[in-house]
Amino acid sequence: MLLNNKYRYIWLDFETTGLDVSKDEPIQIGIIELDSTGKIINEYQSLIKPNKKTDELKHIVGFITGLSIGELENAPTREEILPQIEKFFWENTIIIGHNIGFDIDFLTKYFPTLNYYKQIDTFNLAQTIVHYAPSYALEVLIENLKSEKLFTTIFSEERHGEEKSHDAFFDTKNSNKLFLYFVKYIYELINTYPNLVHIINQTEGIWKEILELATYEDTPQIKINFPALGRIMANNTSMAKTSTGIDTDSLENQKKYYIGNISIKDLLTALAENKNIILAFQNIQKLDIAKAILNDMGIKNIGFTKEDQTINQEAFQRFLNKGIFSQEECFFIIKYLSHLKKWLGILNLNNQSDYKIYYYIKDTRNQKKYPIILTTHHGLFTSMQDNEDMYKDYDICFFDTEQWYKSYNFFLSSPCDLYYTLNILESFIYQKDVDNQIQGIKKEAEPDELQQFINIFQVYIGVLFNESTKLFIKTEATMVQHDPIRDHGDFYQSNLLRKQLIEKKESVKKILSEENYAIVEKHIAHIQKVFDSVINIFKKMYGNGEFYFTYGEAQKFTDRKEFVDIFKNKVIFFTNTNKQSPAITSNWTPHLSSGATEGGKIQNIKVVPPVIDRLVTYIIDEVQKEPDNISYFIFSPKKDESKKIFEDLCKNNINKQAVLLVENITGGMGKNIFKAKQTKNKIIIWWYNFILFLYANKVSLKEIIMFNARGPSEQNILDDIKWYNITN
Repeated sequence: MLLNNKYRYIWLDFETTGLDVSKDEPIQIGIIELDSTGKIINEYQSLIKPNKKTDELKHIVGFITGLSIGELENAPTREEILPQIEKFFWENTIIIGHNIGFDIDFLTKYFPTLNYYKQIDTFNLAQTIVHYAPSYALEVLIENLKSEKLFTTIFSEERHGEEKSHDAFFDTKNSNKLFLYFVKYIYELINTYPNLVHIINQTEGIWKEILELATYEDTPQIKINFPALGRIMANNTSMAKTSTGIDTDSLENQKKYYIGNISIKDLLTALAENKNIILAFQNIQKLDIAKAILNDMGIKNIGFTKEDQTINQEAFQRFLNKGIFSQEECFFIIKYLSHLKKWLGILNLNNQSDYKIYYYIKDTRNQKKYPIILTTHHGLFTSMQDNEDMYKDYDICFFDTEQWYKSYNFFLSSPCDLYYTLNILESFIYQKDVDNQIQGIKKEAEPDELQQFINIFQVYIGVLFNESTKLFIKTEATMVQHDPIRDHGDFYQSNLLRKQLIEKKESVKKILSEENYAIVEKHIAHIQKVFDSVINIFKKMYGNGEFYFTYGEAQKFTDRKEFVDIFKNKVIFFTNTNKQSPAITSNWTPHLSSGATEGGKIQNIKVVPPVIDRLVTYIIDEVQKEPDNISYFIFSPKKDESKKIFEDLCKNNINKQAVLLVENITGGMGKNIFKAKQTKNKIIIWWYNFILFLYANKVSLKEIIMFNARGPSEQNILDDIKWYNITN
């Protein structure tokens, strides 16, 4: 048996009219039940008629789910399907699904009489055993796992009927596949590392209840020791000298050079001959393009200003023998063993729990220095601030020079994310609790000074957010500017709490290590500095229509001299826009690709008037001309306009001829990149950053359509499209 037959295992998925459980409704349900061997023994699926009028349903619902208004009008009601659903729900039922919390919310509201024992989220399982995934969306995970031998031996690739993602019944089956893969993968890890049985049996939560570990010899209370991650380092790459190699010593310090007549591939090839060089780009998308180019050249020994996520083995050894583990700790250990199994030397951490544990056992020694460093502008400024001597012997090539003021001003006015600060404070509590557990010290009944400090901080965040919410009541804006918060009447209560925090700060000094206390001081000082200035308050949205706030100093301005004075290194500024700057080399033969400038015209780019009807008509005409060659990227800077373009294309049935990928509608960045790579016929409606991700992933496009992209940034965007295009 795979699972304990004491429980009933069902997979549940709803399709809904939207993401907000307070006003949206379920319109489809899928349930399957497995026995303890992993065999499907019961199935149920049904459409559900919503209470709201079907003509009020958003057009997007039909696009994502494939359900028509007519189907929903003739569907049974919730009351009519309840007797069939009740058969699956008992006191020993375990509900499993992908992002199952969303489905449980709808189950609890619309079927409140149903009982179950516990729930398991396959999203968390996927983050534990699937490393460096482009996305943790269910359909992306299943597609990626098809290359795993264990997965293909469990499941046949054959699909039946019209099954598709965002069909409730199909999604339950995919979630079931992911779960069974996870269970069998754990058994494989146990075969290799038998002490994992002891970890699971000492874990609080459901896993020791449902896994059948009796067939393995249970490990007694012995000292657990797992091997260290075999960190595989690439050899120092030495590039063969080329006739167009660029010796950075020949370039003048702090001078701007024009590179617009050189392809990015050629320039990076020339620069890669140098050692101890930093290549700094405006954003992570451009950095990824450079990384892809260097990897294609066989240059693997590339570093980043972000620290490598490596572990101190002595601290990890203490952690492994602390006695009792939470489910998050157990999953972290399984993730570690999975990295061992797959020969991954650097941990892929991807959730808050991972980082909380990692901070306790991380390797704090100096990071390895690589001959070539890739970084963003902001990452460069941050690393120089934190450790200005680390890269003192490196030359800095500063790309996207026209954006220096934007990058540096953003760095100077780095916003306060109070939830991030809270997470760090809670990681200190975690470290203290683990140390006490290892030493056998019982948890104190009353909160200590650190916990009291955190309690005040939590109340402070809640009050501050309530006060901030009032500023957004009569506006759809996502940012408002405000006078300094300190001593301002709009923030009277939070100012009182902030004073308490300042007074309480000294009391935690005796509890924290010197390093951790320095972090607390740094964060409190940052809050004080930001709230003493004219402030920008940003409203940030997250799941189910909820939001939080971040706070940054109103944008600062600095002159070029102040900017260049921060560099103690030799720095060369590169521009692909300013042709008045001297060319980087006089003997370069310009390399033209289909994305380059030819006769003053940028190829495969069409600028259209900001009229949605005319844009949609143009797309329809082009699709009719070449129905098998549909690959368009529509630049649309406004989300409401993007949504309208998407809806009008759907009304004209363009979605039946090409996959539509739209910001905030068809999923996140990783999921849409994955779909763009997998699909020939596609129309992408997004803003500027997404096309750079497409370039980094070598996704070619037939045509780029500039819709409503006016203003001073338009030419910079056009230059970047030309210069960073590596798909041709």
